[in-house]
Amino acid sequence: MTADERPGRAPAHSAPDVLLATKLLSPPARADLIARLRLVERLRQGQRGPLTLISAPAGAGKTTAVGAWIASTGARAVWVSLDAEDNDPIRFWTYLCAACERLAPGCGAAALALLQAPQPAPLPIVVATLINSLASLPLAAAPERPYALILDDYHLIDAPSIHDALALLVERVPPQLHLAITARADPPLPLARLRARGLVTELRAADLRFSLDEARALIQGVADLRLSEAGLAALEARTEGWAAGLQLAALALHGQPDPEAFIAAFAGSHHYIVDYLADEVLSRQPAHIRTFLLQTAILDRLCGPLCDAVLGVGGWESGVEDQRSTASSHPPPPNPQAYSQLILQQIERANLFLIPLDGQRRWYRYHHLFADVLRARLRETAPEIERELHRRASAWYERAAASEGPAAIGAAIRHALAAGDAERAAQLIDRSAEALWNTGNLAPLLELIRRLPDGAIRRHPRLAIVLARALLTAGNLDAVAPLLAAASEALERSAELGDPARAHMRGWVAAIESHVARLRERFPEALARAHQALALLEAGGPAARGFVMLGLAMALHVTGDLAAAVERYEDAAELLAAAGDVYMEVMARGLCGSAWAMRGDLARATATLERAVQRCGEAPSRLPVAAMALAALGDIAYQRNELAEARRLADECLRLAEQGLVRDALFVGHELRVKVQLAAGEPDAAAQTAAALGALADAHRVPLIIDWARSVAAWVALAQGRVGAAQSWAEAYRPWAGVLSPIRADEYMVFLRVLLATDRAGEALGWIARQLPQSQAIGNVAQQIQLLVLQAIAHTAQREAQAADTAVGAALALAAPGGMIRPFLDAGAPMAELLARFIAGREPPGPLRRLGEQILRAFGATLAAGHIVAPLTPAAAGGLAEPLTPREHEILRMVAAGRANQEIAAILVVSVGTVKTHLHHLYGKLDARDRTHAVARARALGLLD
Repeated sequence: MTADERPGRAPAHSAPDVLLATKLLSPPARADLIARLRLVERLRQGQRGPLTLISAPAGAGKTTAVGAWIASTGARAVWVSLDAEDNDPIRFWTYLCAACERLAPGCGAAALALLQAPQPAPLPIVVATLINSLASLPLAAAPERPYALILDDYHLIDAPSIHDALALLVERVPPQLHLAITARADPPLPLARLRARGLVTELRAADLRFSLDEARALIQGVADLRLSEAGLAALEARTEGWAAGLQLAALALHGQPDPEAFIAAFAGSHHYIVDYLADEVLSRQPAHIRTFLLQTAILDRLCGPLCDAVLGVGGWESGVEDQRSTASSHPPPPNPQAYSQLILQQIERANLFLIPLDGQRRWYRYHHLFADVLRARLRETAPEIERELHRRASAWYERAAASEGPAAIGAAIRHALAAGDAERAAQLIDRSAEALWNTGNLAPLLELIRRLPDGAIRRHPRLAIVLARALLTAGNLDAVAPLLAAASEALERSAELGDPARAHMRGWVAAIESHVARLRERFPEALARAHQALALLEAGGPAARGFVMLGLAMALHVTGDLAAAVERYEDAAELLAAAGDVYMEVMARGLCGSAWAMRGDLARATATLERAVQRCGEAPSRLPVAAMALAALGDIAYQRNELAEARRLADECLRLAEQGLVRDALFVGHELRVKVQLAAGEPDAAAQTAAALGALADAHRVPLIIDWARSVAAWVALAQGRVGAAQSWAEAYRPWAGVLSPIRADEYMVFLRVLLATDRAGEALGWIARQLPQSQAIGNVAQQIQLLVLQAIAHTAQREAQAADTAVGAALALAAPGGMIRPFLDAGAPMAELLARFIAGREPPGPLRRLGEQILRAFGATLAAGHIVAPLTPAAAGGLAEPLTPREHEILRMVAAGRANQEIAAILVVSVGTVKTHLHHLYGKLDARDRTHAVARARALGLLD
C-alpha cells in the first residue's frame, strides 16, 4: 500500500500533540553568521511574488540564507523542516497546516480537521480549504507579502500526491502569503509555467556561491586566520564557493602550521572534499568528542539524556554491557547527569555542524551532510556497535514516551527496526497500538506495521486487529478477513497472553467480523458475532464496548428490529462519548436518528440528529462525520416537502462527506440530492446525480451498494419518461423476501413503481401484500406509508375505489403525526384525485383532513411551478363524457401554469366572469371540485403534457 492509499484513521482532535514542535521552528540565527546582504535582498525582492525556490546541492547554504532573510524581513514567517518520514501525505499536510496555525489562530484548523477525520479528505480538498483560510489573512500596504511559509529540504519528498497537491497551493497562493522552498534538486512543480508568468524567484548554486569577500569573512570568523589573496582565491576555487566546504576547510585550517600548503593539498568534487575535510576535522577532535559525534550520528534529533543513553554513560542504565569502544572513549564525567548536555554545548560552540532546534538549547540535530559523513564513518570504523546504539535509543524513547508523547513511541519502534530487532518492534507496536490509534495519526502506525518482516503479524494478533479495523473503516472488506484469520490463529498459538487479554482480543475479532457480516448481508451471523463480542468484552473499556454496541445496533437496524436498535444506538453513543471517540459517537447518534425517523417519530429523530451535528462543531470547520446526520435531517425535510432546506442539507452533507471521505454519507447524500431534484422538476440534473452515485458505487465495489445505485437510476428513468430503461432494470431485479433493510426498501419501492408504470398493478399488489405485514410487525412507519400509498395507486388502476380509499386513509393516519407529505406527492397526479375524493367522501378526522388538504395545496403549488410529477400508472382508460372545447383546453393549460383568473381574462381579452363560466364547465366535465382537483384529473386523463 502506498502513502496515497492509507486506510481510514480513528478520530482525534489532538494531531498537534503528536507533532514534533522542533520541526516547526526556524533555525536560530548564529552569532558568527556571515552577512550576505546580496542574498537577503534577492529574497526580499522575491517576497513580492508567490514563490521562491532555492535549489542547490547539499551544503550550499540554502537554509542559512533563508534564515538570514527571515531575520531581516518584517514578514510573519513559519517554518517546516522536512525529512523522509514526511512522505506520508497526511503527515506532510498535517505539519504544513500546523505551521499555518502559527501564522494566525484558526488559519490551518479547518484543513487540519479534514486530515484528522477517520477517512481523511482528498488532498485537493484539504489544500483548497487551506487556501481559503490563508486568503482571509489581512493584507499589508507594503509590496512584500506579509506572511511567509518555508518548506526546508523538500528534496526529501518523493510522493507524487504531495507534489500534485503542493502544485495546487503554489498556483493558487493568496496574495497575503509567500512560499519559499529549499531543495537539492528542482521539485516536480509547474516551474516553467510560473517562470513564464514571472511568478517565481529562483536561487541556484551559482547564486549561493561565496564571493571572495564572503569567503574571507568566513575563514577569519571560524579559523581566526588571515590568508593571502592567492591562498584565499585557491580555497574559493577548490571549494567553488561551496558553503559547507568552506566551513569544513575553516575548521580544518584552525591551528594548521602551514595553511597555504594545506589548501594546496586537496582537490576534487564535493564528495571528496567532504570526505577529506571531515577526516581532518574529526582527527583533530579529542577522542571522547570524536566518539560522541560518531555514535550519536544515528539520531535524527539529539538531547542530553538521549545521548547519554546511546553512549551508555551519565548514569543512564541501558541494561546491557557497554561496548569497549564506547566505554574506553569517555572519561569519567564530572557531572554524570549532564555529560552529554555539556558535550553538545561544547560542540555547538566549536561550530561542528550542530543546529539547535529550540530556544532552550535542549534539542539539536546535526547538519544533514555532516550527519551523513558521520554515519558512514561509524559503519567503516565500528560497524559492530551500530545496532546496539539503535537498541539503546529505542529503549530510551520507550521510557520517555510518558513525557515526550506518542511521537516517542514511533521513534522507539523505528530504532528497534534499525537495530534489526523486528520482534522488539512488533512488541512495541503491540503494546502501544491502542495509544497510537487514539492519537488519530494512524498512517505512521500502519507504515511501521508494514515495515515488519513477514510473519510478525501472525505472531502478534493485536497488530492484525489494528490493521483489520483500519481497513474496515476504509471499506476494504476483502483485506479484512485474512487479517482476522491471522489474528485468530495467533491467539490460539500465543502462550504469553493471559485469559483476559485473549478474551479481549477475541472480542475485537468478533466485533469486526460482525460489521463485515452485516455489510455482506449475512444478518444472522452479524447478530451472533455482535452478541459474542459483547460477552467477550464484558469487562472491556468503553471504546471497545461502544464499537461492539454500535455494530449490534446496526445489525438490528438492518434486520428490522428498530425498537431494539435505537436502544443499542443510544447505549453505544454514551459509551463512545465516555471513551472520547467523537467520530463513532456521532455515527451512532446519526444512525439512531434515522431509526427514529423510520419509526415515524420525526420530532425524536430531529432532536437526536441535531445533537449529533452539534458534537461536530460549527460550520465551516465542522467535522466531516456530521455528514451522515445532515443527510438524515435532509431526508426529514424532504418528507415534509421543505425542499429548500432539504437541498441545503444535501449540499452540506456532500461537501463534508467529500472532504472527509465519509463513504456512506456520500451515497445517501447523492440519493437525497436526486430526490430533491426530481421533486423540484429537474429530472436531467437528477440523472446526472444518479450517474455520479453509480460511479461512486462501482468504485467502491460493494455489490449491495451497486444494486441500490442502479435502482436510483431506474427511478430517475421513470421520472424522465424512459419507461423502457426502468423496465429493463426491473426485469433483472429479484425482490427481497425478508424484512427490508433501508437500502433494500429503496430498491423495492422503485420496483413497485416500475410495475405500476407498466400496467402491472395486480403484480404490484401481490408484492405489496408480502411486505406490508412485515413492515407493520417491526413498526417501520416510513415503509408502511410508502407501501400504502403505492397500494392505493394500484387499487385505483384496478378500479377498486373502496380499497384505494382505505389505503389512503391508513397512509394519512401514519403520516399525520410527523407531517409527512412527500410520499403522497411522489405518487403523482392520481394521488391528488384520490385525496380529493377521500376528503370529500369520507369526512375524515381533523388531523387526516388537515394533512390531506395540505398535500393538495402542495400539489397545486407543484403544478403551478411547472414541476410535473409523472403519474405512477398509465393514463386512465376511457375519457370524458363530453370533450373539452379548444377555449377550455386553453384555459386549462393556463390554470395548470398557476395563472389567476384576472391574468387569464387579460390574456384572452375577456371578462373575469367569462373565465369563471369556462371554469364551471371545466369542473363539470372533469368531475372536479376546484382548480387543483381539475388539474390533477386532467393529468390523470392525459389531457395535459
